[in-house]
Amino acid sequence: MRLIRQGEGLVAVEPMARFTGACWAPEPSMPLAEFVGKVLTSRFVSHTPRTPHYHVGQPMPLLWVHPKCVLAEAKKLGEEEKKQRAAQEEQERAEERGYARRAAALAECTARSDPDREALARHSARLPGIQQAIAQTADMFLTRVTVGWSVGDSRYSSGIPLVNDHGNLLAVFDPLPLADGPCPDFLLDVGLPMLFPTEERRERFEEHRATGERLRSRRALERDA
Repeated sequence: MRLIRQGEGLVAVEPMARFTGACWAPEPSMPLAEFVGKVLTSRFVSHTPRTPHYHVGQPMPLLWVHPKCVLAEAKKLGEEEKKQRAAQEEQERAEERGYARRAAALAECTARSDPDREALARHSARLPGIQQAIAQTADMFLTRVTVGWSVGDSRYSSGIPLVNDHGNLLAVFDPLPLADGPCPDFLLDVGLPMLFPTEERRERFEEHRATGERLRSRRALERDA
């Protein structure tokens, strides 16, 4: 504590501070007796700042602050950490989406080099509900949509890929969840619409999607531990 003499008494000048929501700002100076009274009644506690602080003198490793300010700083830092973690997770998901979609485009390109795959695609285009799904996808993306020649690829979990003329995956029709298992990682990563002929099939798939997301979150926590 830096003290100065004023008249017959001593005045506490710094480092008393208050948290403004963004940084620590200096509290007004006060008579030494008032400062000591606040310390003895826990209205001032010593605190190591974790955010910037501004004083007349040099930055100090300890400040005298109100306990509520300590909680306010901790809350702000917690919110910032949460935002940073969410941003990092979204960046990772974006990278996973990009990788999954590039892998799907490569699979489609490879399949189109095999004439026998066209017959399978045409057969799949006659399945119940597929034309409605194609029309729905075309409305969503405002482009022509067809059944991909990569139909039958295991990444679609027995679903049917719906692609544009360039072979880019736009949606998957009626993927089946793995028997008593989680949703395949590709369907979690790709981040595209999953379309279903009935609400019952959608609900069953969503249950497995939720299981897959929980397992992935658990693996991520174990990896970071």
